[in-house]
Amino acid sequence: MPLPVRIQTRIMEKISVVLPSYNERESIVGAITRVGETLGDRLLELIVVDDDSPDHTWKLVTDLEHPKVRVIRRQGEKGLASALALGVKESTGDIVAWLDCDLGVPPEVLKCLIEKLETNDVAIASRFVVGGQDQRAIWIVFCSYLINRFAQLVLGSRIKDYTSGVIALRRDVLDKVSINPLGFGEYFIEFVHSCVGEGFSIVEVGYLYKDRPAGRSKSTGSILTFLRLGVQYGLKVLSIRIRDSR
Repeated sequence: MPLPVRIQTRIMEKISVVLPSYNERESIVGAITRVGETLGDRLLELIVVDDDSPDHTWKLVTDLEHPKVRVIRRQGEKGLASALALGVKESTGDIVAWLDCDLGVPPEVLKCLIEKLETNDVAIASRFVVGGQDQRAIWIVFCSYLINRFAQLVLGSRIKDYTSGVIALRRDVLDKVSINPLGFGEYFIEFVHSCVGEGFSIVEVGYLYKDRPAGRSKSTGSILTFLRLGVQYGLKVLSIRIRDSR
């Protein structure tokens, strides 16, 4: 029996994946390889937005001469949120996804997220739903839980992982919701909250989050950095709540 036309159409949809990078020479090739193996022919393009990495991550990727990989080397501009905003703007796929390239997040989770888009607009990889787990240091896991619980309570949403940073969505979502290019990971809180506000159907998919196998984390490399980001995330939650109440 042939598949319904709607399902056939969605199986044929092409996917854009955005990878932001800064000093990711030790992991970027593995990330690109695993994304390609996971998505196969459905992968339209993989956009690496590199902030002029001193370790020449951008050159390593360029030298791969991968037919589906495009490198955007930014000079004079840095930041996770702005890198993602640029990569998403440059993407052309029917489905757009993004994740870190440090391999702490397994690229294979993309397959599960994209499968969920057959019946949803947005799919988020989550540490705090069934099947999700965070295997980093216990103090990091506890603080991450508190930040997300705070966001859930203040914003009044069922979303459990507001700081995931790993997502797949249908192109038409971007017609109504955009990435705020300011800051680091707090953009994700605002982006997901806007998706909720616009009435898009959202599903969270559990995945296993581990410490990156190589290199230094941008968010948990030191306790002070992690705490500073936690404060930024908390302030972002409060600013959204204040904005919504006006």
